[in-house]
Amino acid sequence: MKSLDRAIEAIHWLDDLAARDTLLTRLFPLAKLAALFLYLGFLTSLERGALLSGLLMLLPLPVLYRAGKIPFRSAFWQAVPAVLLLAGLGLVNLLYVQAPAVPVGPFRIGAGTSAFLVLVLKGLGCVLASYLLLATTGMERLACALQKLPLPRVLIVSTLLTWRYLVLLLQESRRMEQAFHLRAPDSRGIPWKIAGSLLGLLFLRSLDRARSVYESMELRGFRGRFPETGEKGNPGGSILLLVLTLAWCLLCRFPG
Repeated sequence: MKSLDRAIEAIHWLDDLAARDTLLTRLFPLAKLAALFLYLGFLTSLERGALLSGLLMLLPLPVLYRAGKIPFRSAFWQAVPAVLLLAGLGLVNLLYVQAPAVPVGPFRIGAGTSAFLVLVLKGLGCVLASYLLLATTGMERLACALQKLPLPRVLIVSTLLTWRYLVLLLQESRRMEQAFHLRAPDSRGIPWKIAGSLLGLLFLRSLDRARSVYESMELRGFRGRFPETGEKGNPGGSILLLVLTLAWCLLCRFPG
């Protein structure tokens, strides 16, 4: 139950961060999205021996988190599970990568170790950068901005509704878990035999909730497009963000 509560609180916390007035929230959402894709493109294209470049790519993130008034330590610990999963998949590099040692400053690191560390840095950078976009933009503003691009409307609507419905799904799961523990107070957890039935019940309730949400949206005049917010941004800051992102990525990608 505590894990469900933490997940719900994390989503609400992201929405609260995006609603604040900070240096990064004033930038245009499309500019931040373009900077993110630019950053991720350069980061994921690093070679497995580019350990120094990977470290340099992560250096601006704490500065940007501070500019957006977002606790970097909290975001870092939330990114750890995803990075650990990626690190577990990358352990094979320690065994099968056979290449000369990679120089890192005055030190030399084995090729397998370097490939493993670069993979971890890539995962950490991708998660933290994506988290920064959500925490400074919000899914609603991002969806409205994506409508200006030649993208399928169904993709944009599905993304936003999935994000919003995720909270409802977690809340429904928490209510079902609370009801089970009230009926079986001595149980330490949900047995596997009952878990299948609960998942089926959750699926049926999700269908009912989705049907009611769809009918409510149609009654309110929704026709597959969200209304424009007409918000104002900071064009100078948005352009500066793109220029600095490109310059830093080129510097890290080609340090020599």
